[in-house]
Amino acid sequence: YLANCLPTPTPTPAVPAPNPPAVPGPEVPGERWILVDIARQQASAMIGDRVLYTALVTTGKEGWETPRGTFYILYRVANETMTSASIGAEEYYVLKDVLYTQYFTNEGHALHLNYWRPDYYFGSIPSSHGCVGMRLADAEFFWNFAKVGTRVTII
Repeated sequence: YLANCLPTPTPTPAVPAPNPPAVPGPEVPGERWILVDIARQQASAMIGDRVLYTALVTTGKEGWETPRGTFYILYRVANETMTSASIGAEEYYVLKDVLYTQYFTNEGHALHLNYWRPDYYFGSIPSSHGCVGMRLADAEFFWNFAKVGTRVTII
């Protein structure tokens, strides 16, 4: 009898798996830059005014919004440990093996792997402390696409 009274669980929406293309070689002309659209929870690899690839992301949650504007990748860390203490976050965390981190502010905002969130967050739920979190294939793609000095425009 109780089973009939329980609410039916809402299914988790399906999120397509990342499927980035190969990164084009330097012979392809045009500025390589990254466009992050907070409203759509997407990051696009751009060459000039052409979209090469768009990934679903998770950006800053309320109180920890991802900054809007134009930035440039300042430095990159292939594999690091991130902690709540480094940014003064309210909840304690130590996240090891955060791959493909590309910092675009001196306050700790970066593009990086976000392995601790389920897939359904990407493209729909802002959940970071201001970073642009990505799934593994996407974080690796943007790591290979960009370099120090690459423009990151966040709208």
